[in-house]
Amino acid sequence: MEYAQESGLPHSESTGLAPKSPETIFLDGSTLEGGGQLVRIAICLSALIGRAVVIKNIRANRLGKTGLKGSHEAAIKLLAEISGSQVTNVFVGSKGITFTPPQAGDMANQRVSLKTQPRNRGSVSLVSLESISVKSQYRIRMHTAGSICLIFQALYPYMLHVGRKATTEAITINIVGGTNGSGCPSYDYVSQVVIPNFARLGLPPLSIGLHKRGWTTGPHSMGEMSFVIQPLQKYEETSCKAPSASRFPHIDMTNHERGRITRIDITVLAPSDTLEQVDEDGLALTVMDYIVRETHRRLRKALKTLDSSPSMEHSARESNRVPIKIYLTEPTFHYAQVSILLVAHTANGFRIGCDSLLGDTPKTKGGKKNSEKHQMFPRGQRRAPNRSNDEAHLERVSNMIDNCVNDFLKELAETLDDTRAHGAQGDGEHDRPLALKLPCLDSYMRDQIVIFEALGRLGHTTEEVHDKVLSEEAEITEHQRYWTLHTKTAQWVCEQMLSEI
Repeated sequence: MEYAQESGLPHSESTGLAPKSPETIFLDGSTLEGGGQLVRIAICLSALIGRAVVIKNIRANRLGKTGLKGSHEAAIKLLAEISGSQVTNVFVGSKGITFTPPQAGDMANQRVSLKTQPRNRGSVSLVSLESISVKSQYRIRMHTAGSICLIFQALYPYMLHVGRKATTEAITINIVGGTNGSGCPSYDYVSQVVIPNFARLGLPPLSIGLHKRGWTTGPHSMGEMSFVIQPLQKYEETSCKAPSASRFPHIDMTNHERGRITRIDITVLAPSDTLEQVDEDGLALTVMDYIVRETHRRLRKALKTLDSSPSMEHSARESNRVPIKIYLTEPTFHYAQVSILLVAHTANGFRIGCDSLLGDTPKTKGGKKNSEKHQMFPRGQRRAPNRSNDEAHLERVSNMIDNCVNDFLKELAETLDDTRAHGAQGDGEHDRPLALKLPCLDSYMRDQIVIFEALGRLGHTTEEVHDKVLSEEAEITEHQRYWTLHTKTAQWVCEQMLSEI
């Protein structure tokens, strides 16, 4: 079933974004991080709970072009198609949109009746599936190498809920776009980090397939991925759980311990062209060889700073060795198409990842890209154009390795400075240390869980939530120190969307 980017619902070029119902939610897209994540979460929750949302100043905090990107447009239109929602101003570059689910008018009456019953958190519930029709397969085709994985993020929570209306056990979403791009989760990160962590936290099985890589560095190319989603209801039925209602699992990160680091995997995507350098045996090195060798060596050296950490496995600490394995090496055919992913496995089943992508080759003074450096190297060519290009490229790659290793160590580190380790928020408790657990997730993965934390709380009574808060007053187990601006943005959007009318 084809869903092309250009074949979505008609949009209005007007700037008027009038609310569709008295309980329409208005969001300023420049709040906090002010990027595309705010849009993705807002429209997904809008479709899930049947509340209209108006978003202005979309991606206003972004350098360069602001407004909707192609990936946002594709996700919004597919969500609108499945849910039967009305949308306005949904086109690339739009600074403001309206997303109105068909249930929006009915939800206000439903919430009025809820107020006479025991109060649930926010008096918000998931939309009824009676009028929703779900296909077993969907296809999105981008015209640029926009991030496939970011599109999927906007669709996934909604598909978990409505997927039980499909006639098949699982729903397949096929997306054509970019699999490896700057500032976006790669296929490798999603497959090695996101999916295992989702499963660890109780979400239904999710599998993905890579059909072709698509890069935004070097010559842009289109890739393709497929996602096979097992919805909540069908997962509950096969797991012998109560099938009476589709409900997200309750996720509370304070209940989880990271556990010891038991293994680290390295994934490298890089050209296999031969360099001027040779190894200790006098054999010529390829770009791939150099990156694998240097990443392993620098990571091993950096890990020595964590040898005294209790998060390291005892036997590994004694021998100064945490097992480091080469998980995957895959050749690319352009100098700018280089990617490194480091993944730490923990004893409690979590994955902590950090990846790095070599940026586009710098432009020349005249503003045009160096055509020689941006040639696609033929498969048979095993040499870089000349030695000077080798040296310049290796310098950039070396810096990339250092940045990736350093960022990875920050994700694993557990030290706290004195200011953050004690109550320094003007609450009069400066002398009381905070009891902190090491984060089970890396900083990027942490903000991906926020929407599921919020959805998992739906249906819990106000008293249950209050009791939970009281139990945490004696011991704070997760601190804002581990929350990035993306995480705080996700929390803010969820609070706005799921608050009581």
